[in-house]
Amino acid sequence: MYFFYSVLFGLALFVVLPMYLIRSRIRRGEPLHLKQRFGIVRPGPPSGRPFLWIHAVSVGEIGVARNLLNELRLLLPGARFGVSVSTAAGRDLAERTLDQDAAVFAFPFDLARPVEKALSEARPGLIVLTETELWPLFLERAARRGIPVALVNGRVSEGSFRRYLLVRGFFARTLARLSLLVMQSAEDARRVEALGAPAERVRVLGNLKYDLPAPPFFTDAERLRAAAGGRPVLVAGSTGEGEEALLLDAWGRLPRRPLLVLAPRRPERFDEVARLAEARGLRLLRRSTQDPPPTTPDSSIDVYLLDSIGELAGVYREATLAFAGGSLVATGGQSPIEAWAAGVPVLCGPHMENFREAAARGETLGILRRVATPEELAHAIAGSLEDASVTGRRGSDAARFVSESRGAAASTARAVAALAPALAAGRGSAP
Repeated sequence: MYFFYSVLFGLALFVVLPMYLIRSRIRRGEPLHLKQRFGIVRPGPPSGRPFLWIHAVSVGEIGVARNLLNELRLLLPGARFGVSVSTAAGRDLAERTLDQDAAVFAFPFDLARPVEKALSEARPGLIVLTETELWPLFLERAARRGIPVALVNGRVSEGSFRRYLLVRGFFARTLARLSLLVMQSAEDARRVEALGAPAERVRVLGNLKYDLPAPPFFTDAERLRAAAGGRPVLVAGSTGEGEEALLLDAWGRLPRRPLLVLAPRRPERFDEVARLAEARGLRLLRRSTQDPPPTTPDSSIDVYLLDSIGELAGVYREATLAFAGGSLVATGGQSPIEAWAAGVPVLCGPHMENFREAAARGETLGILRRVATPEELAHAIAGSLEDASVTGRRGSDAARFVSESRGAAASTARAVAALAPALAAGRGSAP
């Protein structure tokens, strides 16, 4: 099975890699870190200290890694830490937000030579994977070396569950190589056990994304406020392909239009979204420019484009209302938790499968409202902005809910640290 998996992965890489190289050239020479993807990770010079490797795929998982790192450092003061990523946006955010004590490097392609090379260079005493990052060959080679591997903040969406059931036998062997599976919810635990995970290794400790630091100050806040000109601010966070057009349709239906902040999830779409807004004749202000906002009411800004990485949490501090991206299009939705933490109620579309428990809890508490169409979204936005006192109260309820939901990072860190007592004692493998 691993032979056929490797052949299929290799063929896919053969097809995708040329497009990856071309895209990098188009995006102004974005670093590919291909040497690291082929296993030359070099997470730091030898120090004699044991090494703990956390894999966080992209921007969303960097927050999980950061929350977990803060707790693990308290429990494992003698360890060194490294965080691997799979996307350029994730690497950029990791390098800017994680402490210098955590090396940042690219996750290897899931092929025998890159994986073996990466494990030999890093020599981790413990590996932690986040959410849904289950690479079969990587896990098999880590198990050969006796390296414990934990999955944290694990989740299994309904769509993923159905797909994994088709290869349950192979997937069960992959899950059996995990020493610990810390899942977000009881439903996630049920699904992963149905796929073959040993029940005695599965624990439910909550969602690490609630353990957020205080929302940071947005460094472009003054320009954003000037662009709003006293109007409410609607922030659409982590929007997906095709979704911005639907949001602009809804915004265009409003009798009183707020400043719309669009924050596309993928950096390669920033220019595309800018062109979309301008093609509709809308006045656009981009975060990446230094253009001053207009000073006359008849030339006010319609759309503020957040074409940067790692600033969305700060922008939510300026919001009156938020929209959870990836939910009007069928991509499973993005987290409402950052907006809630900033005291902002959230609207979303019908597709919130990736955050089903948080969304369900938010609906129950009245801090999240689900709509099905741009027409319904326009109605929900208008109603929320008309009743400012109710919207403000829902925002306060949202911030309180996030505060009361913290604690998963500390309990997860204790469960993870228990897998490798040698790390706590300052012994074990070191790069």
